[in-house]
Amino acid sequence: MATKILLPIDHTDSRSWKAALPFALEQAKFYGAELQAVTVIPDIIQLPNLPANYGAGAKDHVSGKLRAILTEGGAQDIPVHVAQGSVYREILRLAHLEGFDLIVMASARGDFPNYEIGPNLARVVRNAHCSVVVVRD
Repeated sequence: MATKILLPIDHTDSRSWKAALPFALEQAKFYGAELQAVTVIPDIIQLPNLPANYGAGAKDHVSGKLRAILTEGGAQDIPVHVAQGSVYREILRLAHLEGFDLIVMASARGDFPNYEIGPNLARVVRNAHCSVVVVRD
């Protein structure tokens, strides 16, 4: 039984939430679990020709995008995490530190034998301390 569910969302790819968000909401309702969303933005490399504050405000911008996605999907009240760094590492770190017992992630449906399981999803499935549900679109 799940008590805390984590839903990673890529705000730039609707395939990461179109099927996974309704599924995660359904699971949270069924189990009476707490649902939270996370998105990860890559580290911004400081190059010599960029100003020192380059990238400031990126987390606020992405958080706004994530909130809009969740509102559209009927999940406007769930907590949101915006992490920065390696996608799979940040998902695994958050899941472990916050005690999530289920991660719901989306994967596009490919044709046999080339199912579309990207490197981040594969690493989360392999290394998560908890159950991971892969939702196909």
